[in-house]
Amino acid sequence: MSIFNQLELGYKYSKKDLSVKLDEGALINVREGVYGCKQSASYLLFVDLEKSDKESRFHFNDYFEGDFFHWDSQTTQHINSPRIQQAVKHELEVHLFVRKTQKIKSITQPFIYCGRLKYLEHDTQTAKPVHIIFQNIDYDDFSDIDDLIDIYLWRPAKAGMTSSAAISKEGVISSRRKSNYRPPTKTERTGLVTSRVGQGYFRNQLLEKFNNRCAITGSSLQEVLIASHIVPWSESTETERLDVNNGLLLSPLYDALFDKHLISFSEAGKLLAGQAVKSCIKELGIAVDASIDVDPEMEVYLQRHRRKLV
Repeated sequence: MSIFNQLELGYKYSKKDLSVKLDEGALINVREGVYGCKQSASYLLFVDLEKSDKESRFHFNDYFEGDFFHWDSQTTQHINSPRIQQAVKHELEVHLFVRKTQKIKSITQPFIYCGRLKYLEHDTQTAKPVHIIFQNIDYDDFSDIDDLIDIYLWRPAKAGMTSSAAISKEGVISSRRKSNYRPPTKTERTGLVTSRVGQGYFRNQLLEKFNNRCAITGSSLQEVLIASHIVPWSESTETERLDVNNGLLLSPLYDALFDKHLISFSEAGKLLAGQAVKSCIKELGIAVDASIDVDPEMEVYLQRHRRKLV
C-alpha cells in the first residue's frame, strides 16, 4: 500500500511527525538521510540542500534540475546495494523530503515533502556514494507553495558552491512536463490573480534565469511578475513555446506593453518605444533609459518581436 495518500505535497514534516503519521516508531531516532519503512514498501530520502555545517565529504550533489532530482546515496552505498537495487527496479516507492538548511537560529527545521521519485539513471563512475538521477513524478509546475518553489529553483551555485555531478539535465524537458504545460489565460496574464500558478514550467524557468526579478525594473515582488513570451504562443513552434530564451520576466505594465508590441528591445537590450508609447512615455512612468540583458539565444526571438513594433 502506498503512503502517498497519507502525505501532502509541499507540506512540512519533521521525522517525529512522520513516525506518528506512518506508524514508523523507529523513524524518530534515525539520524541518517534514508529510512526503509517497515509498514510499507517505501524508502524515504531526507535531504539538506545547504551543507555548510557538514563534513567536506558531503558534497553539493542533491538538487533539482526541472523535474529531475540529483541525489548522492549514503557513503556506504553503491548501485548494487540491496536498497538501491530495489529502488532501481521500482520494488520500493521512493519518497523525497527536502529542506534548504538543517537549522535556523539553532532551531531544527522540518522537511518539505516533494513527492515520489522514479529511478532514471546513475553515474557509473560513482560509488559510496553513488550519484543517481530520479524523475520526480509529483513535481508540481503549478504550485503556489513558496517553500516548494524555492526548493525546485535552488542550485549549488546559489550557496556559493559547485557540484561534482557529471550528469546534467539542464535544458532537458521531460515528456511529462511538455504534456502538462499550457499557455496562461488572459486573467493569469494580468499578474494580479494567479500569475504565479498559471504559467507553471515556463514561469519557473524564467524566475531562475532572471533571479526572481523583473528583467527591466529589478522588482522582486513575485506575486505580480509575469512570464511573457517574446514570440507569442500562437506563433511559436512546440519547442519555442517551452524555450526559456523565448521569454522575459516582467512586471505588469511592461508586460502589457511588450505583449501588445508597443515596446521592444534592441540587440543591445535598450528599450525601444513604439509611436503610440512615445507620446505618453512620461505619463506611463516608463524609464526612457530602461534596458535588459540580452544573450544571443534571446536575440533570435527579439528580432521577430521588433518586426511587429507599432
